[in-house]
Amino acid sequence: MSRADPQPQPDLGESAGLRIALLISPAAGRLRVLPPRRFRGGREWVEKGQPVARVEHGGSADDILAPMHGRMGGILGRDGQPVSVGQPVAWMESGGDQPA
Repeated sequence: MSRADPQPQPDLGESAGLRIALLISPAAGRLRVLPPRRFRGGREWVEKGQPVARVEHGGSADDILAPMHGRMGGILGRDGQPVSVGQPVAWMESGGDQPA
C-alpha cells in the first residue's frame, strides 16, 4: 500500500483579532507592581509607554513599560518576588477603543 503525500491541515485555530504582548523583565531583581491609573469595565487600561511594573536591583530600578495601548491581562508574579532577566512578568491585550 502506497502512502499519499500529506495534505495540508485545515486551520483549526480561531483569531479574535487580539494582539497579546508579554512584558519581559529587563534585569534580575525584585518585581514591584505599580498601582493602576485607569479602569474601564472593571479592567485596567494602560497607554503605550506607561510604566506598569518595576524591577529593583541594587540601588537602582528599571521600569517595565506598556508596549502598546490596551488592557492589562495580568501580572505573572507577586510584588517583591525575585525575577530574572528575560522572565515574563505581565501580559496585556491591545485595545481598539481609547479608554474613556
